[in-house]
Amino acid sequence: MRNLTKDEFRTYCLLFAANADFNITKQEIIAIGAKIDPEDFVRVYNWFEADNDRERIETIQANKVKYVKNEEDKNKLLDELKEVFFADGVFDSVERSIFLMLKKFL
Repeated sequence: MRNLTKDEFRTYCLLFAANADFNITKQEIIAIGAKIDPEDFVRVYNWFEADNDRERIETIQANKVKYVKNEEDKNKLLDELKEVFFADGVFDSVERSIFLMLKKFL
C-alpha cells in the first residue's frame, strides 16, 4: 500500500479506471495527461504498473480516507473517472463493473 499525495491519488485512480479493461489506450493516457503534471504521471504510472490488483485496491481504499471526505469530493473524482472511461469511445461491461465498484468504495 502506498501513501499518496492528493494529486498522486487522483492519478492512481484515473490509471485504475483506464486499466479496467486491462488495456490503457492512447486516448485514455491523453485524457489523464490533460489533468496531471507529466512528472507526477510518470512516477505514479510506474508505481501503478509495479502493483498487483490487490495492492491497487488497497492503495485506493487507504488513501480515499484522506482525500474523499464528502459527497462533493466523491462526485468530482467520479466525474474525472467517467472522462477516462469514455476517452476511448468504449464503455464495456467490464469498465461499467469497475466504475460501480469504485463508486461503491469511494
